[in-house]
Amino acid sequence: MPKINLFAKDSIKSDVIVVGAGIAGLAAALEASNKGASVIVIESSSVAGGHAVKAGGLAMTDTALQRSKGIKDSPDLAYNDLLRWGETPNKFWAKRYAEESGPEVYDWLVELGVEFAMLIPTPDHSVPRFHFTRGRSVNVVLPMLRNAALNPNIKFVWNTRVKALLRARGKINGVVGENQRTGEDKWYEADSVVLSTGGFENNLLQVRKNWPSNQKLPNKLLIGAGAFANGDGYRLAEWAGADMQNMDRQVIFYNGLPDPRDETNTRALKALNTAAIWVNESGRRFVNESGDEKSIEAAVSNQKPVSYWVIYDSKGAKGWQVRDALWLKNSMLDEVLINNKKLTVAAENISELAVKAGLNKHGLTTTIQTWNRMVELGSDFQFNRFSKETKGQRIYPIKEAPFYATQLYPYTRKSMGGPAINELAQVIDNEGIPIDGLYAAGELTGVGGINGEFGGSGTFLGPSVLTGRIAGASGAENSNRSGKFIQPNQKIKNVTTAILGSGQGFWHFEESHAQVSEMGWNCTKCHNALNPKRTPRKPEEMLERLNTCKECH
Repeated sequence: MPKINLFAKDSIKSDVIVVGAGIAGLAAALEASNKGASVIVIESSSVAGGHAVKAGGLAMTDTALQRSKGIKDSPDLAYNDLLRWGETPNKFWAKRYAEESGPEVYDWLVELGVEFAMLIPTPDHSVPRFHFTRGRSVNVVLPMLRNAALNPNIKFVWNTRVKALLRARGKINGVVGENQRTGEDKWYEADSVVLSTGGFENNLLQVRKNWPSNQKLPNKLLIGAGAFANGDGYRLAEWAGADMQNMDRQVIFYNGLPDPRDETNTRALKALNTAAIWVNESGRRFVNESGDEKSIEAAVSNQKPVSYWVIYDSKGAKGWQVRDALWLKNSMLDEVLINNKKLTVAAENISELAVKAGLNKHGLTTTIQTWNRMVELGSDFQFNRFSKETKGQRIYPIKEAPFYATQLYPYTRKSMGGPAINELAQVIDNEGIPIDGLYAAGELTGVGGINGEFGGSGTFLGPSVLTGRIAGASGAENSNRSGKFIQPNQKIKNVTTAILGSGQGFWHFEESHAQVSEMGWNCTKCHNALNPKRTPRKPEEMLERLNTCKECH
């Protein structure tokens, strides 16, 4: 365990401590408060939301939106889909999520002010079940955060990394947190501690340590997880005696473009070119480029090296889509990607392209000739990407110089294992006995293991909300609720202190204003009379500031 100041004075007390203010932590805090508990949420960053603010949607079953669009869904159908796609999911949590995601996630979020507008069909769900707001899941996080901000029973502690759990007489009864700016240790005491710290996919050492034994470990593995997914919660849970299950189950994406602005050369952007073909080192295609993620994962992970080259021509250069970089606009793709010699090789003919990219010249030349012939005939007889019955999208011959090759790599994304939890979201040991006072939720737990061996579409955020609510409710029930409970409809005195703390120099402050400078925005794009440039002092000012999150996310 990290070094701790054993002489720290004056602990801060509450009924429930939630470690991590991501989507699971916010759900836990709201539910614990609704059950009558006083809550302290401790977050290592300066803002809430975690990776969810940049994520997509939530998979939920038999919802009002589905019914309004005439989609017939049921818990049994959803459960069978989870079994089929995940192959070895935790059946208890898979069944529970299938049964409860409609009323306990969808309906609950709608009551908080979330507006779901779209349903997207995906291969892992037999009916459209992937719910989106009008934008990314920042529109799910913000209503949750607004409700927490206005709740006087929830207090936030920012820029504080939890270093250790406290235990007395066999019960977890608090944490030690270190302020990341001052280095000061503080002790926080509570009857219940909920760990909701997210995954470990930002920690390459831990990723490699837990790599699946039946898969080749890539020589070059990039990072695509949130900046604070460093594995702290796993270390804390393991120290407490948790049964650490399925730690080698990880979601690895295989379309990682090295971030051109990352000086460490370790971070990835999610990249896709729907007008291109993929080849391995021999210059040969090896997969249906439009296939599902499970098929692509299996195909790419068997390549040597574990990466591939995206091949396209001047027409196909317009097919790029790149995510996870707020600064990157479509108008910048030529400069940042296509004409960037560190990322992309260009040539006037295919033979020259193969030599420059280090690919087998005969293999690549034959592959391009075969591809162009298949496009002409209207049928991909190699991998069935398109046929006369299934036309496919953006299917073009590769024949207009210049020709390009861009290499993509695997990158980390999500964790699907962690401390085991029971039906009350209590952390349990390897004999199934609950660890008194300790609860866990969200990605830290592998969302209960509902994904089995393969992550699904929307089956992380939704289960994070459900397990967060369960952990918060259980933690509140475990508490003696000795703290003074204030009715949530009473006026909060200082939302600023609750949400932002005091002073400037926060990580997110620097990031957001760097983005403003990058885009050349005027201050009035975000600031107005209700959202002044100074630190907000009134509830309405803080709530108005939350609206600016969507300018970037």
